[in-house]
Amino acid sequence: MKKNKITTGLLLLPLTIGMSAMWSTSSVAETAVTNVNSGHDDENVEFDSQFLYNTSNSDKIDTRRFSKGNPVMPGVYSVGIFINGSLKLNSKVNFVDNGTNTASPCLTSKLLEQLDILIDKDDAADISPEDAETTCINLTEKLPDSKVRFSSSEQRLDIIIPQIYLAKHPSGYVNPALWEEGIPAFMLSYDMNAYRSTADGESRDSAYAGLNYGANLAGWRFRARGSSNWDQDNGLSYSSQDAYIQHDITALKAQFVLGDTYTQGDAFDSINLRGLRIFSDTRMQPGSDNSYAPVIRGTANSNAKVTVRQSGAVIYEVTVPPGPFALDDINPTGYGNSLDVTIEESDGSKRTFSMPFSSVTQMLRPGNARWDIGFGKLNESSFSDSPEVAVLTGYYGINNTFTGYAGVEAMSSDYLALLTGVAMNTPVGAFAFDITHSRADIENNESLDGQSYRISYNKLLTETNTSLNVAAYRFSTQDYLSLRDAASLQDELSQDPVNKEETFKNYDRMKNQIQININQPLEYGEQNYGSLYMTGSWESYWNQSKKTSQFSVGYNNSYRWANYSISLQREYNENGDQDNRLYISLSVPLENLFAQGKRPGGFTNLNTGLSTDFKGTSQLDMSAGGYSEDNRYNYSVNTSSSMADSQNLNQIGGYGSYNSAYGPVSLSASLTDDGGRQASFGSSGGMVVHAGGITFAPGNINDTDTLALVKAKGAKGTKMSVGEGRIDSNGYAVTPYLSPYQENTVGLDISTLETDVNIVNTSTITYPRSGSVVLVNFETDEGRSVIMELQRSDNGFIPLGADVFNDKNILVGNMGQGGRAFIRGIDDKGILHVVWGSESDQSCQINYSISENPEKVNLTVMLKNIACKMTH
Repeated sequence: MKKNKITTGLLLLPLTIGMSAMWSTSSVAETAVTNVNSGHDDENVEFDSQFLYNTSNSDKIDTRRFSKGNPVMPGVYSVGIFINGSLKLNSKVNFVDNGTNTASPCLTSKLLEQLDILIDKDDAADISPEDAETTCINLTEKLPDSKVRFSSSEQRLDIIIPQIYLAKHPSGYVNPALWEEGIPAFMLSYDMNAYRSTADGESRDSAYAGLNYGANLAGWRFRARGSSNWDQDNGLSYSSQDAYIQHDITALKAQFVLGDTYTQGDAFDSINLRGLRIFSDTRMQPGSDNSYAPVIRGTANSNAKVTVRQSGAVIYEVTVPPGPFALDDINPTGYGNSLDVTIEESDGSKRTFSMPFSSVTQMLRPGNARWDIGFGKLNESSFSDSPEVAVLTGYYGINNTFTGYAGVEAMSSDYLALLTGVAMNTPVGAFAFDITHSRADIENNESLDGQSYRISYNKLLTETNTSLNVAAYRFSTQDYLSLRDAASLQDELSQDPVNKEETFKNYDRMKNQIQININQPLEYGEQNYGSLYMTGSWESYWNQSKKTSQFSVGYNNSYRWANYSISLQREYNENGDQDNRLYISLSVPLENLFAQGKRPGGFTNLNTGLSTDFKGTSQLDMSAGGYSEDNRYNYSVNTSSSMADSQNLNQIGGYGSYNSAYGPVSLSASLTDDGGRQASFGSSGGMVVHAGGITFAPGNINDTDTLALVKAKGAKGTKMSVGEGRIDSNGYAVTPYLSPYQENTVGLDISTLETDVNIVNTSTITYPRSGSVVLVNFETDEGRSVIMELQRSDNGFIPLGADVFNDKNILVGNMGQGGRAFIRGIDDKGILHVVWGSESDQSCQINYSISENPEKVNLTVMLKNIACKMTH
């Protein structure tokens, strides 16, 4: 019965639109909702009868049944709840019988709490926790000047309420009562890359697969992450990066984690801990910060494989075409460990550099606190022993200027580190300064006591728009050891007890570390002259003269029909060897040269790059790329010519990708004139297993992603308003990358609708918990839609607003203007009855039949010249 009523409201929508031009200004296209058990209507709708006569036969249209809005039958409805005009919540609401033809919404104390509506404490105390979800509260009686209205055509419940009855919260606040733990589900995701290269008659094969999998049940989340690596020499291996279970602690705004995880690296260096952690989650607080991750830049000379490692584990791998690249979607496992980047060219040559990774995250709002407690074992596969460790860090916002922080690290093998620091918000930027003191007993040697001093700086210079994203300096005394250094040194000493003194003497310990990242737009007045950037890092060590450093400077700009850039990179390895590279690139969007939208040969852009290492080796790269109109296909062809030691090597290659319903798939291949070959295959994707079946994601799913499982039965092929997800044949789609504990809008793009289905609402909001899979249900009516042009058998006029019933006396449509009836959910053939009054001459009967290939208007069947036989 409920479904029929919802359908009725939808069918009345075009009727309402058609009649709105004739209604007086007192008319409303919504249902005035009555108070619970009040026994009277809140508002009547009046019509100007002068506009409602049939000019052909002077029969007056009967509008009495619309005088109190569209009738609402008792039942449970999925509605959008608006507070003072703003969408607050999507929820199922029970409409209860109040003795009229318009049922009233049951507003429970739990629902009012979610809506941040304040009611008298005495009234709330009278309701037991068991009845909080069932006992209805008469809102308009309890709170003067409040109103409740329901629009059945839009499934919209409006609550108009004075601000004094709404809870006051800071900007960005979300009521924890709205946080959704989601549905039980299992997730699996993969990121795969297979690579083959042939040089000098010898082939090298390798493959990589990054795996994420997990399950959600009753608010608990299990997650595991690892990678499989295969090559023809070493075979197949699997490395587990972490595996853990997690649960929200809402009262503390914190997370409980048990298993293998990485500690946060904003105070001490991040370590892999196997054990228990409880840490505050700033995302649960208003105005939470987003986590920082660096952009990794480099240059490839061919279709190269780029591998990113952290703490020895592969966390990212991708194949890139020749030229400069920027990886901005890295998902590191902690803040404090460097990222090691390896570029493997198609000829097998490799280049490796390290990207320091840390973030200035110490500042907190006044009165806010952040803390992290961890106990367990150091989980390092390279160590022969796993010592027990404990970590405790805490931050507190003292006022607008100062944030204080401190930390303790301890290890069962006689290691202790104490940290204290302060962060300052000053007119010249944000500073953080801290001191760490460590004491370590190393076997039979003397105890080592040392200090490490660190200062970091972050600033956007508004006068020049200069962005200092990260600037940090650390100095450590000779006897300072981090926890991981102490554990590593103890492990090495235990492995080689004979040469303990030599091992201890030659153990590398960091002395200095500097890193900087600057971006400077070049503007004068309203003129833009491009942007300049610089990144760099320098590291030195005790006991050795070993130093490593890398830096790059670059300039980007556009001029009329082209974009161009120039960059210079310099690296020093541990042996002091220097590697310099200069790269100049030019990119031409073809629409700048040809008519708008014209794509010669299907290509949209041309790219040229020139690089040199200042040692006699240079390379020229050229490529052309394009994509299909629906952006599902991307492709490019490239050619390069390199010169080294007066010898030329030419290469030609291609790259293509397809964004399938199961995730993107890519292929690349290249040939060189010396017989070298390269080919690769890449794919990523994910799936969610739930009570309704298996739904594939449009890409891979990270272990920290929060997902929406969208249900729109019968709307196959409909695209999500954000992202690449589409409703599958089972009526589901996956939308990743939701922001946990915040308001998220999930919508459908009905312009991509491929089936004749009516979607009641096309947008909704949700407030998911971290890592949850929330079910977002869009109400649909799958019944076929039909427009019938009707003619009465006595040539009379069928009044506007007349009802259309099927042979089971179920309302299936209404009469619109011009003798057209809009009908939904009927069989291929049958009998319909049109009724516009209670008299014997106020109805007619239709005998219809829909052919196999009927005329259609968009997706709606059009039947013309259909007779409606008078039944009197």
